Amino acid sequence: MYHAHSAPGDATFRRGIPGVRACTGAALALALVGLTAGCSASSDTASFTPAPHATRVAPAVEADPLPPLSKFITQPDGSQVTTVSADYLFDSNSSELRGEAMTALQQVLPAIREHPGPISVIGYSDGLGRTEDNQKLSLERAKSVEAWLATQNIPSSVLDVEGRGEQGAQDGVADASRRRVEIVLR
Repeated sequence: MYHAHSAPGDATFRRGIPGVRACTGAALALALVGLTAGCSASSDTASFTPAPHATRVAPAVEADPLPPLSKFITQPDGSQVTTVSADYLFDSNSSELRGEAMTALQQVLPAIREHPGPISVIGYSDGLGRTEDNQKLSLERAKSVEAWLATQNIPSSVLDVEGRGEQGAQDGVADASRRRVEIVLR
């Protein structure tokens, strides 16, 4: 018999309610018998119909739309910056502007033309590859944007070009947010 004041380790506590152990064991045995009877009862395979083979349609993948480049974000120091993913501007490991890049850069051109002060074009890369190669690639990409701006009658005297390589990126990590070109209106 169970007593309310019994504690683990007491003889009355270990005994529990009489018959519960026997019922639990019997219920478990009946469940196992029913389970095995259900599995072996259907020896007639003629009524078994396998599930049809699944077919999978490949998903249609499209490139992310170009971010709105016509907007510059004002920084705490008063400068304005717009960031363009290098993946939109250049092919992998290339500093040659793609056709889509020129269309995208056209969107920021009015703000650049109206700006009376200096303009910085800063290239970045991710942490993949050698540090020296990333530094060179980021500078070449910034120079490509500078060269395009020069073709749009933006005087080179107001343009400052800088390659920051993998600054801020983790080594060996392909981080698309690090591969970018920033245009800063100072």
